[in-house]
Amino acid sequence: MILLIIVLTSFAFSVIINKGLSGIKNKEINGFSFVIIGFIIQILIFNEKFANSSYKNYTPFLYVVSLFIIFAFMIMNFKRYLGIKIMSLGFILNILVIVANGGFMPQQIDLLIKSGQLEKVKMLKTYGHFYNAILMNEHTHLNMLGDRILLSLFGKFKTVYSIGDIIIMVGVAIFIYELFKKPAEKTKSAGHIKA
Repeated sequence: MILLIIVLTSFAFSVIINKGLSGIKNKEINGFSFVIIGFIIQILIFNEKFANSSYKNYTPFLYVVSLFIIFAFMIMNFKRYLGIKIMSLGFILNILVIVANGGFMPQQIDLLIKSGQLEKVKMLKTYGHFYNAILMNEHTHLNMLGDRILLSLFGKFKTVYSIGDIIIMVGVAIFIYELFKKPAEKTKSAGHIKA
Protein backbone atom coordinates (compact mmCIF):
# COMPACT_ATOMS: atom_id res chain seq x y z
CA MET A 1 0.00 0.00 0.00
CA ILE A 2 2.78 2.43 0.92
CA LEU A 3 4.60 1.67 -2.35
CA LEU A 4 1.39 2.36 -4.29
CA ILE A 5 0.98 5.69 -2.48
CA ILE A 6 4.59 6.60 -3.30
CA VAL A 7 4.07 5.72 -6.98
CA LEU A 8 0.84 7.73 -7.25
CA THR A 9 2.32 10.70 -5.38
CA SER A 10 5.46 10.66 -7.52
CA PHE A 11 3.33 10.48 -10.66
CA ALA A 12 1.16 13.41 -9.60
CA PHE A 13 4.19 15.46 -8.52
CA SER A 14 6.02 14.75 -11.79
CA VAL A 15 3.03 15.70 -13.93
CA ILE A 16 2.53 18.96 -12.03
CA ILE A 17 6.21 19.96 -12.05
CA ASN A 18 6.65 19.06 -15.72
CA LYS A 19 3.26 20.48 -16.73
CA GLY A 20 1.94 17.33 -18.33
CA LEU A 21 2.99 13.97 -19.73
CA SER A 22 4.75 15.11 -22.88
CA GLY A 23 8.23 14.59 -21.41
CA ILE A 24 7.91 10.82 -21.66
CA LYS A 25 7.84 10.84 -25.45
CA ASN A 26 11.53 11.73 -25.49
CA LYS A 27 12.53 8.82 -23.29
CA GLU A 28 13.68 5.37 -24.34
CA ILE A 29 12.98 2.34 -22.17
CA ASN A 30 14.25 -1.09 -23.15
CA GLY A 31 12.90 -4.47 -22.10
CA PHE A 32 9.74 -3.30 -20.35
CA SER A 33 8.18 -6.68 -21.12
CA PHE A 34 10.65 -8.23 -18.65
CA VAL A 35 8.99 -6.32 -15.82
CA ILE A 36 5.57 -7.55 -16.91
CA ILE A 37 6.76 -11.18 -17.17
CA GLY A 38 8.42 -11.00 -13.75
CA PHE A 39 5.32 -9.67 -12.04
CA ILE A 40 3.07 -12.17 -13.84
CA ILE A 41 5.19 -15.00 -12.44
CA GLN A 42 4.82 -13.55 -8.93
CA ILE A 43 1.05 -13.20 -9.32
CA LEU A 44 0.84 -16.84 -10.44
CA ILE A 45 2.88 -18.26 -7.57
CA PHE A 46 1.78 -16.04 -4.68
CA ASN A 47 -1.79 -17.20 -4.28
CA GLU A 48 -3.62 -19.82 -2.27
CA LYS A 49 -4.31 -22.08 -5.26
CA PHE A 50 -0.64 -22.40 -6.19
CA ALA A 51 0.37 -22.72 -2.51
CA ASN A 52 -1.87 -25.77 -2.23
CA SER A 53 -0.86 -27.31 -5.55
CA SER A 54 1.69 -30.01 -6.29
CA TYR A 55 4.00 -27.29 -7.66
CA LYS A 56 4.27 -25.35 -4.39
CA ASN A 57 7.84 -26.53 -3.78
CA TYR A 58 8.91 -24.60 -6.87
CA THR A 59 7.77 -21.29 -5.36
CA PRO A 60 11.22 -20.18 -4.05
CA PHE A 61 12.91 -21.05 -7.35
CA LEU A 62 10.27 -19.29 -9.47
CA TYR A 63 10.39 -16.27 -7.18
CA VAL A 64 14.15 -15.91 -7.64
CA VAL A 65 13.74 -16.37 -11.40
CA SER A 66 11.12 -13.59 -11.47
CA LEU A 67 13.50 -11.26 -9.61
CA PHE A 68 16.32 -11.87 -12.07
CA ILE A 69 13.95 -11.28 -14.99
CA ILE A 70 12.95 -7.90 -13.54
CA PHE A 71 16.60 -7.14 -12.77
CA ALA A 72 17.42 -7.74 -16.45
CA PHE A 73 15.18 -4.76 -17.26
CA MET A 74 17.20 -2.63 -14.85
CA ILE A 75 20.49 -3.70 -16.43
CA MET A 76 19.19 -2.81 -19.89
CA ASN A 77 18.34 0.72 -18.74
CA PHE A 78 21.03 1.20 -16.10
CA LYS A 79 23.01 3.90 -17.89
CA ARG A 80 20.03 6.06 -18.79
CA TYR A 81 18.32 6.71 -15.47
CA LEU A 82 19.54 7.62 -12.01
CA GLY A 83 16.35 6.15 -10.56
CA ILE A 84 17.14 2.74 -12.04
CA LYS A 85 20.70 2.89 -10.67
CA ILE A 86 19.24 3.43 -7.20
CA MET A 87 16.59 0.73 -7.71
CA SER A 88 19.31 -1.69 -8.82
CA LEU A 89 21.19 -1.23 -5.55
CA GLY A 90 18.07 -2.04 -3.52
CA PHE A 91 17.26 -4.95 -5.80
CA ILE A 92 20.73 -6.44 -5.38
CA LEU A 93 20.43 -6.23 -1.59
CA ASN A 94 17.06 -8.00 -1.72
CA ILE A 95 18.31 -10.68 -4.11
CA LEU A 96 21.30 -11.34 -1.86
CA VAL A 97 19.21 -12.01 1.24
CA ILE A 98 16.54 -13.95 -0.66
CA VAL A 99 19.05 -16.23 -2.41
CA ALA A 100 20.95 -16.70 0.87
CA ASN A 101 17.72 -17.99 2.42
CA GLY A 102 16.74 -20.39 -0.32
CA GLY A 103 14.27 -18.11 -2.10
CA PHE A 104 12.64 -16.57 0.97
CA MET A 105 12.79 -13.13 2.58
CA PRO A 106 13.32 -13.25 6.38
CA GLN A 107 10.64 -11.26 8.21
CA GLN A 108 10.65 -10.08 11.81
CA ILE A 109 7.59 -11.51 13.54
CA ASP A 110 7.00 -8.78 16.14
CA LEU A 111 6.98 -6.09 13.47
CA LEU A 112 4.51 -8.07 11.39
CA ILE A 113 2.22 -8.16 14.43
CA LYS A 114 2.55 -4.39 14.88
CA SER A 115 1.69 -3.89 11.21
CA GLY A 116 -1.49 -5.93 11.61
CA GLN A 117 -0.46 -8.78 9.30
CA LEU A 118 -1.87 -11.39 11.66
CA GLU A 119 -2.75 -13.93 8.97
CA LYS A 120 0.85 -13.93 7.73
CA VAL A 121 2.06 -14.27 11.32
CA LYS A 122 -0.20 -17.28 11.81
CA MET A 123 1.09 -18.96 8.64
CA LEU A 124 4.72 -18.23 9.49
CA LYS A 125 4.33 -19.68 12.97
CA THR A 126 2.58 -22.75 11.59
CA TYR A 127 4.75 -23.53 8.56
CA GLY A 128 7.88 -21.43 9.05
CA HIS A 129 7.35 -19.77 5.67
CA PHE A 130 4.53 -18.14 3.75
CA TYR A 131 4.70 -17.38 0.01
CA ASN A 132 8.04 -15.51 -0.27
CA ALA A 133 8.47 -14.92 3.48
CA ILE A 134 10.31 -16.95 6.10
CA LEU A 135 10.37 -16.50 9.85
CA MET A 136 13.46 -14.48 10.82
CA ASN A 137 15.54 -16.24 13.47
CA GLU A 138 19.11 -17.22 14.33
CA HIS A 139 19.10 -19.77 11.50
CA THR A 140 18.23 -17.33 8.71
CA HIS A 141 21.02 -15.49 6.92
CA LEU A 142 21.78 -11.79 6.36
CA ASN A 143 18.98 -10.79 8.70
CA MET A 144 20.13 -7.17 8.59
CA LEU A 145 18.89 -7.13 4.98
CA GLY A 146 15.56 -8.78 5.79
CA ASP A 147 12.16 -7.21 6.44
CA ARG A 148 12.84 -5.44 9.72
CA ILE A 149 11.83 -1.82 9.11
CA LEU A 150 8.29 -0.84 10.10
CA LEU A 151 6.90 2.05 8.07
CA SER A 152 3.62 3.79 8.73
CA LEU A 153 1.67 6.47 6.86
CA PHE A 154 -0.92 8.50 8.77
CA GLY A 155 -0.78 5.90 11.52
CA LYS A 156 -2.87 3.51 9.41
CA PHE A 157 -0.90 2.07 6.52
CA LYS A 158 1.75 -0.02 8.22
CA THR A 159 4.07 -2.40 6.41
CA VAL A 160 7.39 -4.07 7.17
CA TYR A 161 10.16 -3.46 4.64
CA SER A 162 13.80 -4.33 4.07
CA ILE A 163 16.50 -1.73 3.54
CA GLY A 164 16.52 -2.89 -0.08
CA ASP A 165 12.79 -2.11 -0.36
CA ILE A 166 13.37 1.41 0.97
CA ILE A 167 16.13 2.04 -1.56
CA ILE A 168 13.93 0.64 -4.35
CA MET A 169 11.07 2.99 -3.41
CA VAL A 170 13.40 5.99 -3.52
CA GLY A 171 14.62 4.82 -6.94
CA VAL A 172 11.05 4.34 -8.20
CA ALA A 173 10.11 7.90 -7.19
CA ILE A 174 13.16 9.36 -8.95
CA PHE A 175 12.65 7.18 -12.03
CA ILE A 176 9.03 8.33 -12.40
CA TYR A 177 10.17 11.94 -12.22
CA GLU A 178 12.87 11.29 -14.83
CA LEU A 179 10.33 9.72 -17.19
CA PHE A 180 8.18 12.84 -17.29
CA LYS A 181 10.97 15.40 -17.10
CA LYS A 182 11.07 17.54 -20.22
CA PRO A 183 14.44 17.93 -21.96
CA ALA A 184 16.20 21.26 -21.71
CA GLU A 185 15.90 21.74 -25.45
CA LYS A 186 13.11 20.50 -27.68
CA THR A 187 14.09 17.70 -30.01
CA LYS A 188 12.32 16.27 -32.98
CA SER A 189 13.17 12.68 -32.16
CA ALA A 190 10.62 10.74 -30.19
CA GLY A 191 11.61 8.00 -27.78
CA HIS A 192 9.89 4.68 -27.50
CA ILE A 193 9.43 1.70 -25.23
CA LYS A 194 10.92 -1.49 -26.56
CA ALA A 195 9.41 -4.84 -25.63
